[in-house]
Amino acid sequence: MLKLRPMETNHFQKYLSFAVNEYAVEKIAAGTWTPEAAQKNAQLAYGRLLPNGLETPNNFLYSIFNDSEIIGYIWFGTDNENSSMAFIFDFEIYKAYQNRGFGSKTLDLVSRETKNMGYTSLGLHVFGSNSRAIHVYQKSGFNITDINMQKKL
Repeated sequence: MLKLRPMETNHFQKYLSFAVNEYAVEKIAAGTWTPEAAQKNAQLAYGRLLPNGLETPNNFLYSIFNDSEIIGYIWFGTDNENSSMAFIFDFEIYKAYQNRGFGSKTLDLVSRETKNMGYTSLGLHVFGSNSRAIHVYQKSGFNITDINMQKKL
């Protein structure tokens, strides 16, 4: 059975190390950051968003469990520009568990959780190159609200 459980401190430390590196790689691939600046920029971004780690107000980090096994994580919190909207800052189902519907089921759980917390909508960002994730999000009822575009020169 799929469940969300508040992330424990030891898992948070592993998550943070992985997430900062992954974010830097994604921003390089998207052409947003240079390889030289990416790691520092990613560390600054996470430090700004989670200054108190797991204790940062209005931020909720969960481990995703299938029965007793951690299969991924999700982090959401109050949107910086709209306090009635929850925003998914980071979400991953580990590779070994992908293509089994866990992503869609997790989004359903998070939708219920955020609604119960009093949020009126749920937003997220997805890199344009991540067509698999875009498909899952659209299938789960998310609509495109903004599109950033870039041209290589």
